[in-house]
Amino acid sequence: MEGVEEALRRGDLGLADRLTRKAASRAFKEVKRLPWDERLKIIDEATGGIGYTEGGWDESRITALGCLIAWPEAVKRGARVFEVGTGLGRTCHVVTWTSSPSLYLSVDVNPYILAIALHDNPIPTYQRALWRGEVKLALIDARRAVELLKPGFDHIVHDGGPNPDNNPALWSRSFLEALTRLLKPGGTLSVFAGRNPRWVDHTFNTLRGLGLRAWTEGAPGFKVRVVRAEKP
Repeated sequence: MEGVEEALRRGDLGLADRLTRKAASRAFKEVKRLPWDERLKIIDEATGGIGYTEGGWDESRITALGCLIAWPEAVKRGARVFEVGTGLGRTCHVVTWTSSPSLYLSVDVNPYILAIALHDNPIPTYQRALWRGEVKLALIDARRAVELLKPGFDHIVHDGGPNPDNNPALWSRSFLEALTRLLKPGGTLSVFAGRNPRWVDHTFNTLRGLGLRAWTEGAPGFKVRVVRAEKP
């Protein structure tokens, strides 16, 4: 959205957020007419499948994976957080529930997943998180967003894509380098790297090559890996 882009360029995150929420409300007028299976298709395409089963949504398992991806224990009180990939708001919920950031800026390019996340989220706790005062949303391609934003973030969560195989540009060296530039010295970064060892190694080696202290993390019951890093 042109208006969101200009707002980010000026550093007016409040305006970017208002424009984004209006766009999501307009998109929801279309989404609410869709049958549930079509809404699930939107969720799957945007998130890569967040964890529902025939028996319903396993919120505890979904949230546990969100904790692995978000690395909320790295977020200090009053921190400025930037997220790539809003999705349903899982990682937003995890961070704002366990910590008290002063800003949680999340970008997503898909107005329909934002419409569902904000207005008919299958996990209400995630929906509530996205309406917290410190949460600002921006409907924009993350590659453009990182060009417009000014450095000064304490923590970055990269949960976009929905995975490197589907959107390799968001795991390119140039994009990871741009994320690194947004971090303050001493800032932290957590990147969802999926289950493909090639992408895990690429993400790890790229962040190490950019001068960050990097390591990989997993969790019992999950096949995916996350690369965490600290900027000197």
